[in-house]
Amino acid sequence: MGTAERTALAEEIVESLDAINGHHPGHRAVHAKGTFWRGGFTPAAEAAKLSRAAHLSGGRIPVMGRFSNASGNPRTRDANPVAGRGMAIKFEPSDGEPTDIVSVAIPVWVVRTPEDFLEFTRTRAPDPDTGQPDPEKMGAFLGAHPESARALQLSLPSLAPVRSFACSEFNALHAFALVDAEGERTWGRYGWRPAEPVERLSEDEIESADRDYLQTEIRERLADSPIRFTLEFTVAAEGDPLEDPTDPWEGDHDKVALGELEIESVIEDAEADAPIVFDPMRLCDGIEPSEDPILAIRPVAYSISVERRAAS
Repeated sequence: MGTAERTALAEEIVESLDAINGHHPGHRAVHAKGTFWRGGFTPAAEAAKLSRAAHLSGGRIPVMGRFSNASGNPRTRDANPVAGRGMAIKFEPSDGEPTDIVSVAIPVWVVRTPEDFLEFTRTRAPDPDTGQPDPEKMGAFLGAHPESARALQLSLPSLAPVRSFACSEFNALHAFALVDAEGERTWGRYGWRPAEPVERLSEDEIESADRDYLQTEIRERLADSPIRFTLEFTVAAEGDPLEDPTDPWEGDHDKVALGELEIESVIEDAEADAPIVFDPMRLCDGIEPSEDPILAIRPVAYSISVERRAAS
């Protein structure tokens, strides 16, 4: 796919997301509501053996990030049972290139290609008469895409509202290669594992939860103590598809703890001067992307979303 075709497709995707969530000037097309924070990341000794990346081969480095509600509506409820959550991180080593990890609270992505994602989002657009998506359109899409039906089945339990961002797991979904000093590649997928056990709200708590309870809770928590996560790398086994984010990589896999994240404080007015972009394709030396087509189009869609935010 050429640059012009990729850009045109990304524009259609952003427009289709607006059709679901509404257009909200000054906000992201998805993950519109969130809380920025600052902290530090300390790599594990094993990380330096797998990658020469600056943030994986030295001491503690500063990071900044954002917890978010995945909806494109900044006024949606944090307890929305289908909205999901996100955690984006920017590593900022003093002696190396910055790099990002963008993750969400589901185990796999719902489609294999950008074209499928456009079709999927269009099936979710509300019908003007009912205000709800047309179930027949969604059923037809899932019937034609069994991999998406399986991915949704795997992901729905993870969408259930949690008590705090601090007790949610997050997965980066796409495959990346860690490249060591000799150029050897180890393929795998990132995941953030909380220091606290995952806790979900009861049905009664979901009904009574404040619209912004996750944003409020994380501010109160950080005012009292830091939050910790482990960066886990699930190593691809022989035969695991590197270009298909819908595939759950079933069976036993080696998992490597790459380091510890400590989130320390909220950043107020983080985007007062300019939009901040977390891009999974912002990679430093020592990290390489797979040829996943969904991964390839994400920075194009982000760029279009940023332009819309800046123009509004």
